[in-house]
Amino acid sequence: MEVRVLGPVEVVIHGAPVRLAKRQHRLILGVLAIEANRNVSSGRLIELLWGDRPPARPRAVLHSRLSELRAALRALGGGTAHRAIATGDDGYTLRIPKRMVDAHRFFELVASSRRIGSDPQVRDVLRQALDLWRGPVLGGWSPAGPTDPLLGSLESARLTAAEDLYEAELRLGNHTSIADELMALSATHPTRDRLTVAVMLALHRAGRSAEAASVYHQRRVWLSTELGVDPAPELKRLHVAVLRHDPALDLTGPDPLDRPA
Repeated sequence: MEVRVLGPVEVVIHGAPVRLAKRQHRLILGVLAIEANRNVSSGRLIELLWGDRPPARPRAVLHSRLSELRAALRALGGGTAHRAIATGDDGYTLRIPKRMVDAHRFFELVASSRRIGSDPQVRDVLRQALDLWRGPVLGGWSPAGPTDPLLGSLESARLTAAEDLYEAELRLGNHTSIADELMALSATHPTRDRLTVAVMLALHRAGRSAEAASVYHQRRVWLSTELGVDPAPELKRLHVAVLRHDPALDLTGPDPLDRPA
């Protein structure tokens, strides 16, 4: 059995992806898969399932949902998959090789990309990692929402991997091919300075300096209006360099994305 959580929760049985019919079953299995081989307390599952509106007798209801989930896995033809969910003193554990969970494969690929010195290889490995994502973690559904530490950490890791990827692409001179997709991603994450720097540099190198300056202006207005802060000094310096068409921003110049460790 394989479990996919980087998008709508799916179970892969005998090579075929299957989506469990009930949303709460998907969420329970997804959380247990993210925490593979570790106990997840009943209280934690109740919080993720129902947020601040739990049912009466939530532990009894949760126990019932786990029994239903095991039955659903058995009915799907998962062999002994239903037995992989173990009941502990105060919680549940999914016993499964981590390589059978897409989130853990994602982390393995990202970690390996940081041990590689070649930008083409870094790009290829990070593309593989990001290709595992089919949408928001757990399909974007949980009363706890993306601010929950478990869900938020995965989404943050996805963005960090994307930033690493685009910086590798820029070092390889692929600014024209990534400019538009990078601009779309950075627009939805205006607080991610690395994305903003990367999109401004990609646009500038692609001969779209006016758009690069516009990106800075939009971020400055958003940061001021929403957070009451100014852009980071790095962004201010890059904006000035774009306006001046500073040769240091060219691909052959010093890497403006270098930051102190």
